[in-house]
Amino acid sequence: MSEVSGSKFRSIAFGMAVASAALSGTACVPPGGGPGCTDTVLTIQPGTPGNTPASYPASGWWSADTRTNGTVELSADLAAPPGFGCKSAKLTTGAATGSPLQDKAQLFNFSVANTGTLLTSINTISYWANRSSGGPAATVALNVQITGTGVPTGFATLVCEPYNQSGGQGAIVNGTWQYWNATAATPGDGLWWATKILSGSGSQGSPMTWAAFQAAYPLAEIGGYGLNLGSNNPNIVAAADGMQFGATTTDF
Repeated sequence: MSEVSGSKFRSIAFGMAVASAALSGTACVPPGGGPGCTDTVLTIQPGTPGNTPASYPASGWWSADTRTNGTVELSADLAAPPGFGCKSAKLTTGAATGSPLQDKAQLFNFSVANTGTLLTSINTISYWANRSSGGPAATVALNVQITGTGVPTGFATLVCEPYNQSGGQGAIVNGTWQYWNATAATPGDGLWWATKILSGSGSQGSPMTWAAFQAAYPLAEIGGYGLNLGSNNPNIVAAADGMQFGATTTDF
């Protein structure tokens, strides 16, 4: 794993060049792994660094709320998008979705570089995703935990899912690396929902833009951020890479 500093929820074809891909300066030789792979070793730590936001920050990437039938690993199985080495973060769910073991896979970061910073200071979030199997709606989504003044109950998770964007479910193509811009300002794109809003604007049924959440919670702080797959979405195999969060881009 390497992290570098850097600089529309809309999919972009695998072969197109994007600024984030150029940042890492790595190449996949040969595609899919093997000798010549330039990925840096990353250890996924189990669970979270603590049970409350007061225990943050902690460095590294964590499996967080990955449940019994879900998996998260670094793998060359689905290769990586252009410029991001040979491996990517592979997330899967199994066949079982019923409570209490709803399949779910997460990969979360609680880095000191971002946790505790104001929500209003993060204006760029994007990533690449590749769904190998499953559907039609689910693929790797983004989660951002927020805490503090003005946040319902003091803690909430903001969720950005590709199927909620202007292209709908049809924009998610199996077996293809697609680029998603979670802070896009184009109509119908860059939409998020909050776990603590059950109806109306900002709920899962009526998502809002990132800018709208920044305006709604100007004093909210980042508690953690990362990738999520599930729950209630069985038999999904997907991967993600090149995640940009503010000034940090991560090559898995």
